[in-house]
Amino acid sequence: MSWANDYLLFYRLIILRGGFALKYVSVGDFRFSYIERGHHEKAEHVILMVHGFSGDKGVWCRMGDVFPSTYHLIAVDLPGHGYTTRKYHDDHSILALVAKLHQFVLAVGLNKRKFHLVGISMGGFLAGIYAAKYSSLLSSLVLICPAGVKAPRLSEYIMEVANGRKNYLLPKNPDDFRFMLKKISHRDLFIPFFVINIMSAARQSAHEFYEKVMAELSHPDQRFLLEKFLEDINVPTLTLWGDKDKILDRSAVDIIAEKIKNCKIEIVDNCGHAIIFERPFRSAKLILQFIHSLPSHG
Repeated sequence: MSWANDYLLFYRLIILRGGFALKYVSVGDFRFSYIERGHHEKAEHVILMVHGFSGDKGVWCRMGDVFPSTYHLIAVDLPGHGYTTRKYHDDHSILALVAKLHQFVLAVGLNKRKFHLVGISMGGFLAGIYAAKYSSLLSSLVLICPAGVKAPRLSEYIMEVANGRKNYLLPKNPDDFRFMLKKISHRDLFIPFFVINIMSAARQSAHEFYEKVMAELSHPDQRFLLEKFLEDINVPTLTLWGDKDKILDRSAVDIIAEKIKNCKIEIVDNCGHAIIFERPFRSAKLILQFIHSLPSHG
């Protein structure tokens, strides 16, 4: 289990470098792991960030430098991801995860004032439904290539899985992990070999759990659930999508723009699905500009 110690050290370095502090909060026997920068009461704006499938809160760290120090930033590990409690036999359907996200919001007191909610991929799926159910708590919503919408065009990933090809979002070894990185990004992402090994080992320890979550997300009753909630989203919304996204086709933005009353669309050029990896500063600047464009800055 030496990889576990290596991963924790690597993880802490990323978080500290981004200016965040690692924290935990418990609700009963369930413990959420999250990172935080700034103070809620004194902040100009509060932003809660939600990662995607098999990711963790650390994916947001590279964006932190763009946001002013007057912003209070929080990123949480979803159930079973990162260092948040993993209970294999729990319900990990989308609505169950939305309920868990709300538990976290209440546990850390984010409900005491309005906040901005940002989610990518599966995290965008959750964020969109959360916004539909709890609009009164939010200043705005940012959807980054969200799952849960039936795009008019099938993505490369969807077509490959439908044709029986290996699901590369469930890598089993370092080679699989490198292949996944090539598919989720448009440009080559330089990640040192030793980091690939550490991250691959960490994912392998949770492989069966990720398979279970993927199966639940792919269920016919779940797969396009966000689309049914879009018209109930009553907060200003920004949708970001990479123009070279192979995982979720960008044509889904047409449905989002049609169904959300107040929605701005930004297509990021020469970028794949991993927008916040490939273009962290561009993504953060677009979010910052969006917040500044809101009446009274949200």
